[in-house]
Amino acid sequence: NMSYSPYGACKKLGELYTTALKGLTVKFWNVYGVEKDNDKAHVITDFIRRGFEEGEFEMLTDGTEERQFLYAEDCCEALETVMENYTDFKPEDPLHITSFRSTSIKEIASIIQGQFNLIGKTVNIKPGLAKDSVQMDKRNEANTYITGWWLPKTGIDKGIAKVFEVMKNDWILKNSIYFIMEMLGFLVHYTSMVAR
Repeated sequence: NMSYSPYGACKKLGELYTTALKGLTVKFWNVYGVEKDNDKAHVITDFIRRGFEEGEFEMLTDGTEERQFLYAEDCCEALETVMENYTDFKPEDPLHITSFRSTSIKEIASIIQGQFNLIGKTVNIKPGLAKDSVQMDKRNEANTYITGWWLPKTGIDKGIAKVFEVMKNDWILKNSIYFIMEMLGFLVHYTSMVAR
């Protein structure tokens, strides 16, 4: 229910067209997983990336807003379930794909800080001052109709741990390559100096 924003109005328009065409509307609630495009990163991947790069940073908001986050693999399984049972559903059925559990952004920050603690890196994610201006702190509740066919399997802690592991390995690889390139540059420079 974000009809007050262009984003929400466009989503609603898409739903109306889909229903008119006798299609099914599936509503995704804050799906997260590994993201490679830092310009479009969402809160979880953004916090992890900034933890590696900056160590200490401030959230865009005070972190009190809550979202229902869903791990990407669970989302894929839900879509597969909808496709396999397509004829069971009608266009007006409320197919909400979510974890059905609200988590505050402060809680997300705490879980991510815990992941960094496990690898011996201190990261401090500080709350900002601003309030949620995107969803205006609305507490929409998902319709549980889909749970007759599908339930999410991955809790937020486990999902963040999976994303963190991939991003940690990418970070190590990126920095290893950078270190090797720096060493090669040093060796080339040193060799050319010795050859003189």
